[in-house]
Amino acid sequence: MKNILIFLMFNSSFLAFAQKNKIATMEPIYANGYYVSLKGDTIRGKIQVNPPAADDFYKHFYFKDVRAKKPKLFAPQRVLAYGFDNKDFVMVNLDRKKVFVERLATGRLRFYELKYSEKADLTASLESVYYIKDTQAEKDELKQLNKLSTKYYKKNLKPFMKDQPAIWDDLDKFNFNEQNIISAVNEFNAYYNTGDNN
Repeated sequence: MKNILIFLMFNSSFLAFAQKNKIATMEPIYANGYYVSLKGDTIRGKIQVNPPAADDFYKHFYFKDVRAKKPKLFAPQRVLAYGFDNKDFVMVNLDRKKVFVERLATGRLRFYELKYSEKADLTASLESVYYIKDTQAEKDELKQLNKLSTKYYKKNLKPFMKDQPAIWDDLDKFNFNEQNIISAVNEFNAYYNTGDNN
């Protein structure tokens, strides 16, 4: 009996020390979603909605086909877009690197958000960078992704909203508010509804 007790104590202490540096992770949670292949095909299945790091949505995603047992990892080099739970992410080239950005508003004006962490650990807070482009602009530089400063955002938005100055005037000059900008972009886009949602 004494030998069994010693054996159990030894094993439990060994297991306790073996787990010391291991980070606990949650079981993957999946939601109905889709991705768009490089050929333009839409494939439906399940997307993991609780990745290990919060900024993983902007780097890659895990997709599980209804017939598959294990999820597959997809990076921006392999797909054009993906989405789940009313969130849509599209692949863009930023600084010659392909990443996913979340599409916050679509239409003539496209408004995007990219979240990233400056630290590599799981507890790091996320920083947001916003981008906008005008798909029907006369100037080519407005048709490209333009970074939107959170400090001088109203000045940055002026060339994009010059065709509807009343919408631009209603924005608060001093306080950047993502929801207010989404509403303004959606209001602007309502005047130019093209039916194209890419």
